[in-house]
Amino acid sequence: MGSHAYVERHKAEMPSLDAVLISDTGSQRATGWYVMGREDEKDALAAIEPLLTGLGADQTSSNTDFLFRSDHAGFNVLGVPTLMLWNSMDRYETLVHQASDTFDSVVRSDLDQTVAVTGSTAYAIADAPQPFAAHLSHAEVADMFRKCNAAADFNSAKVIGWVPSN
Repeated sequence: MGSHAYVERHKAEMPSLDAVLISDTGSQRATGWYVMGREDEKDALAAIEPLLTGLGADQTSSNTDFLFRSDHAGFNVLGVPTLMLWNSMDRYETLVHQASDTFDSVVRSDLDQTVAVTGSTAYAIADAPQPFAAHLSHAEVADMFRKCNAAADFNSAKVIGWVPSN
């Protein structure tokens, strides 16, 4: 809800964003990035694959299980290029958003690696001579959600006002 509120307050700025990087899948080592069904983002990440390989995070996943379950959703429904950090989630249910979710439960080397992956990706995107990926139109976003078998979720997001009507 917080990221959706942010998007609403800053909607006029969305076209100027090159990409949004979200870290919302726990604190374990990063494997790479989720692209949420956007093959153009997967292709764009290939340009920085050597950098990410050195950090152990050169994989991409088109998995869309988290399409409406994370902070990227408010940006994604507007067609903003959005990457979500792909971490191992085997400890997520027992640690994240639990009483044990304290800083002393974070593995320092995992945190350092995810910071390096996120910072390096952000720098590479910002330093690139061309935009990271295209901003999708409303029709292209709707088509993307249909291809991901998430048309019902997309329509629900429209009903609650998360998706513009035009």
